[in-house]
Amino acid sequence: MNLSPKTAAFLLMTFLLIISCRNDSQENPRAYIEGKLVSASVDFNTFYFQIISEGTVVAETLPEPDGNFKLSGPISDGGFIITTTEKIKSFDTGKMGLTLSADALQISVPKGITYIKFNEIVLEK
Repeated sequence: MNLSPKTAAFLLMTFLLIISCRNDSQENPRAYIEGKLVSASVDFNTFYFQIISEGTVVAETLPEPDGNFKLSGPISDGGFIITTTEKIKSFDTGKMGLTLSADALQISVPKGITYIKFNEIVLEK
C-alpha cells in the first residue's frame, strides 16, 4: 500500500488529534459536586452555585425546588472554589480540607479532591 506524503501526514495528524482528545485522561480533571441546600427563606430561582478554577467560571447551576443540586466542570490541578450568592452558615460532607471563606460565600477545595457530596449546606438566611 503506497500512501502519498500528504495522505500519510493527514492520517498521522488525525490520529494524534483523536488520541489527545480522550476524556478519561488524568491531565484533564473534572469536578463533580452534588448535594442538598437547607434554607427556609432563599429564593431558589435566583440562588446559584459556581465552580471557579484559576479565576474562570467553569460551571454554574440553580438548585431544584427541593434544594438538590448537581454541577460539574473542568478544573486545574491546583484545586478550585465553589461560590454561592448567599452566605453559608455551615456544610456537611465527608471530605477533609474544605474551608469556608471569611465572607461565607465560597468553599475552597484543595488539590486532589474532584468529587464532593454535600449531605447539606445550611444558608444563613
